[in-house]
Amino acid sequence: MKIRSILAAGVAASVAVVLAGCTGGGAPQSGGSSDGEITGNITFQTWSLKNDKFTPYFNDVIAAFEKEHKGVKVNWIDQPADGYEDKILQQAESGELPDVVNLPPEYAAELAKAGQLVDLKKESKVIGDYVDGGLAGYTYDGLDGTFGFPWYLGTNLNYWNTELLGKAGITAPPADFEATLDDADKLAAKGVQMMSDIPDVKALQWMVSDMGGDYPFQKDGKFVFDTPEAEKIIDRYAELYKAGGVSPEALQGAGTANANINNFNKGTVAWTTAGPNYIDKDVAVNAPTLLPKVKVSGGFGDAPLFLQGISVASGSKNSATALAFAEFVTNTPNQIEFVKLAAGFFPGTKEANADPSKFAETAQNPEQEQATKFAAEQMDSARTPGAPGFTEDMNTYAKQQIALAVRGDISAKEALTKGQDYANQNVTK
Repeated sequence: MKIRSILAAGVAASVAVVLAGCTGGGAPQSGGSSDGEITGNITFQTWSLKNDKFTPYFNDVIAAFEKEHKGVKVNWIDQPADGYEDKILQQAESGELPDVVNLPPEYAAELAKAGQLVDLKKESKVIGDYVDGGLAGYTYDGLDGTFGFPWYLGTNLNYWNTELLGKAGITAPPADFEATLDDADKLAAKGVQMMSDIPDVKALQWMVSDMGGDYPFQKDGKFVFDTPEAEKIIDRYAELYKAGGVSPEALQGAGTANANINNFNKGTVAWTTAGPNYIDKDVAVNAPTLLPKVKVSGGFGDAPLFLQGISVASGSKNSATALAFAEFVTNTPNQIEFVKLAAGFFPGTKEANADPSKFAETAQNPEQEQATKFAAEQMDSARTPGAPGFTEDMNTYAKQQIALAVRGDISAKEALTKGQDYANQNVTK
């Protein structure tokens, strides 16, 4: 299978995380050993990060590495946000993949399957320094190894309108997802909507996990998100919709980004999920009268993780140097300095996330400080939603089927089966 074919299958979801003739086949290659000599020239490629904000940072990192390792030269190149997929495809197919390269999990998955990335679990002596959730994002079904160092990460938290919760006598945010559904029943009886969104199959991952179930999503190269546990959740949403706990907009806007956040800002629903800087950057700016009513809590279950990482090309002619630089640019001190510039993102090492005060912007509101704390705490347990090859088109189609089930037009089983079949039938070969 050509690199171009397999890589094109699963890259759309990663774009939102970014700040602003070779055939693949055979087993993944390990590249050079970390025991080799650190010398020679390497190329380091980032994705849309060469600008006034980040250029001084990268120049300093490179200079420090070159000073530490005499005889090493790091050539930094940066690709624009638009067209990065095509550029990676061209580089991979021509055998010119940079030695150290910024890749989201979807890109890294297919390059790893084509044998073009180093197995960092095997080659790196510091792999245990990185958050487990980030490493899991670069570990793939049917493939041994880990193929990226987590670099800058995002996640979602829960936000609650305490005034609306109080209309049903609810004095504290629900402690878990099942309690959220139960409280939604109570609110519906009072004419209050808990949510104006329905779950897509990626959201079902954290919902099922929070309720104690296993949701593999992909197994042996096939999507397998049609499970009894997922069907029960959709049935609960259907019951809530009939009772008035889920707004009509949830069905009309199935697949519409940020619909639930927008309605939460309007004060019409009691719950939404959003990123860690939602309080200071959104609510305080766009809905200031709502601000005193908002309470934040940590994400449920295997909360979603959105990440970018650093991978090492297996074809590097200076593999020891490439690995050493990948470890250096993603070590704790350098990650902390990077996310100081990348507001709202979190570092990819355990040590860095242990003290968010070292990198987070000063909170302007008390709940923002809590949000930052919750996000840092869940970086290790959060997991990348979906799976490589699962495109936004597949996700949208499945969510549209779920909307039909919530409305009562089809069963939850039929909705998930149709979504699963569509995904498996449309994987790029």
